[in-house]
Amino acid sequence: ACVVFFRINEVSVAGNSHYTAQEIIDASGIQVGDNLMALSKSRGASAIRAKLPYVEAVSIQRLLPDGVLLTVTERVAAASIDTDQGRWLISSGGRLLEQGTGEGVVEITGLTALSPYAGETVQVAEEDEATLGYVIEILAALEGRGMLSQCTGLDCGQTAGIWVTWGIYQLKFPRGGDYEKMLSMLEAAMDSGKIPEEEAGTFDFSVAEGELYFRRNT
Repeated sequence: ACVVFFRINEVSVAGNSHYTAQEIIDASGIQVGDNLMALSKSRGASAIRAKLPYVEAVSIQRLLPDGVLLTVTERVAAASIDTDQGRWLISSGGRLLEQGTGEGVVEITGLTALSPYAGETVQVAEEDEATLGYVIEILAALEGRGMLSQCTGLDCGQTAGIWVTWGIYQLKFPRGGDYEKMLSMLEAAMDSGKIPEEEAGTFDFSVAEGELYFRRNT
């Protein structure tokens, strides 16, 4: 009898939540019975990312003698944006995920994406490219600070600045700047005890660089 070594007998998946393990395995093109040593990890990873827009990164491991482990890092829907085909969900990095409005995401207004396609980056009219860049930077900064889940709206349709609804507060950002530093200033202000609890108002970063002003709602 002839014994064939290094044939794939099991394919397992880790890190997935949006997609099922079988969806990821099917997208990879890897099948039980394939030659383990001839497996192209780069081809399998590229196939998964191309077919499944929520997948940001893929690691493929050979598990001798006969296994394969697919570990994925998935994007999360952070916001929704108007497009010429209705609203779409996007990641904080500006990647188009799927058509829809979603729940618990930031609703972006004042910006329209063009010709959306799942898995591609958001494209806008040339005159809006700078604004899109600011929006992506703000979303990324909010996500990095763990504040994005408390935000419900982002209005970039006003020339005076970009407005974010954060709980009971409005955050007014300038068009450009160090948004990470601005949010650090906001956290320091909230921790100072000088902001009355449960009193709605506006935090304005746009008056002068390096300064933060709070105005109570009247």
